[in-house]
Amino acid sequence: MNLRILKKEIDLAEWSIKVFNSNLIYSKKPDDKIFNDPSIKAEDVTDVPAEFVADPFLTFYKSRFYLFFEVLNMRSELGEIGLATSEDGEKWTYQKIVLKERYHLSYPHVFEFEDQFYMVPESSEAKEVILYKAKNFPYEWEKYSVIANGKYIDPTIFQYNSKWWMFVGTPNGDLHLFYSEKIEGKWIKHSLSPIIKDNYNISRPAGRVIIDNNKIYRFTQDCKPYYGKQVRSFIINKLTENEYQEEEINIILNGSDKNNDWRRDGMHHIDQLKINGNEWLIAVDGHKFKTHNYLKWKIKSIYRAPVANINRLLNNLNLLREPYLNFGILMLHQLTY
Repeated sequence: MNLRILKKEIDLAEWSIKVFNSNLIYSKKPDDKIFNDPSIKAEDVTDVPAEFVADPFLTFYKSRFYLFFEVLNMRSELGEIGLATSEDGEKWTYQKIVLKERYHLSYPHVFEFEDQFYMVPESSEAKEVILYKAKNFPYEWEKYSVIANGKYIDPTIFQYNSKWWMFVGTPNGDLHLFYSEKIEGKWIKHSLSPIIKDNYNISRPAGRVIIDNNKIYRFTQDCKPYYGKQVRSFIINKLTENEYQEEEINIILNGSDKNNDWRRDGMHHIDQLKINGNEWLIAVDGHKFKTHNYLKWKIKSIYRAPVANINRLLNNLNLLREPYLNFGILMLHQLTY
């Protein structure tokens, strides 16, 4: 057995979510005091072992706030869509996983249209952009339409001038724009698409597009020098079937650089729900990198998984071979309790 595996370390981003009341955020950073403690953490997830929670989206229905977000399931190593609820927007209670597939899901863009709820999560692993419709809101969702084909990330849909519009990123730093007369399609690629090429600073969507006082705000992840660094805001000055113009406003979210702070190393998402007047309920996420012992992390990731999976892991690490059999079993026991 290569004993170096016992000392191998891995740096992982631990993402959490904060929800708070504020004015619309588009031109400057919120006060740091707002971010004291996260509203939802991985430890709050009760039905699956969660590595982290991220990508929050808000909605309101029948006097209750709903928060949908990605839960990275340590057991399956796939993203699934979780739900938390609140009566006042301040105290949040985790409910359960409401959507999972055989492939990774994240970025659960939830919105209401004509008294129906829809969700467009990221499903780039399936090489499709899939529109879901609530069968029994908020707990049951069914596939309604495939609205685009391709390895698109963080699809962001909004309605403007009687048309539907959609931004999607790509793994190579492009930003594409589509439009449609109907939400279910046919979706047409904009004549200027990709509107951004090979730019990891401003191409990847970072949350819902906001239209307020006839102004359109786009939010984008800045993925340099590393993924999850900060969020930039843009104002879209021209949007038609043949034209697109925007200009950058500011960096509005980033890490605190404070030791042990839950958002020390960066932020990469914002959603804003208008409550009334100038009052908005806002959900953001942030992360800090934490160093783990690789073996301990890997074993915990399959804790309570089928025995065959555990045996396969130990066998790959040469821990089921004499004279390491008893050592491997003992280590598994100690690391997972």
